[in-house]
Amino acid sequence: MGRKPNTETRRQQIIDALLLEMAELGYERASTKSIAARAGLAPGLVHYHFHNKQEILLELVDQLIQQAERRFSEAIQEGSTAMERLNAFVASRVGLGPKSDNTQVKAWVSIIADAMAQPEIRSRVAKWLASDFGRLSALFEEAGSGEPAERASALLAMILGSFSLHAIQVRGIPKGYAERQILQWLASTTAARD
Repeated sequence: MGRKPNTETRRQQIIDALLLEMAELGYERASTKSIAARAGLAPGLVHYHFHNKQEILLELVDQLIQQAERRFSEAIQEGSTAMERLNAFVASRVGLGPKSDNTQVKAWVSIIADAMAQPEIRSRVAKWLASDFGRLSALFEEAGSGEPAERASALLAMILGSFSLHAIQVRGIPKGYAERQILQWLASTTAARD
């Protein structure tokens, strides 16, 4: 009996290697050769499984979005009110729980920067963030918060800003500040309505 093809395993090794390269160097400085070395593969195998570096990046973006959605879906199960679901959203995006991943945060900052120059990346990220925006607007409205679209926009901006501060390692920024501060802001957005 023959061996099973290891295509999916190899592809995942390459995607994981790009994730690590991006967290350390950014997308532009990552090369097919450095991705191959980090994956423990010959550069020819990278080209065998992916046409180019951007194709790897597209797969990585799709996987990161799926993982973020899975974390939110798991976190939201415990929320019965709109505020509890908003809190779960924040915890799933910036919380320091057991599923937080520093490497992913740094990679996301690089991905968002690269989205400006790469229409396919920008399209995927914009579509995902638009989905988050719609979900958040509906939750703010359900929670009785005024200006739900503006609040949803502010929440997304706070999350993306906290990613950037973390990724560039701004000295003096307290670890774990983002979740606490955003949750306080969330509480204030509905407290004024009561």
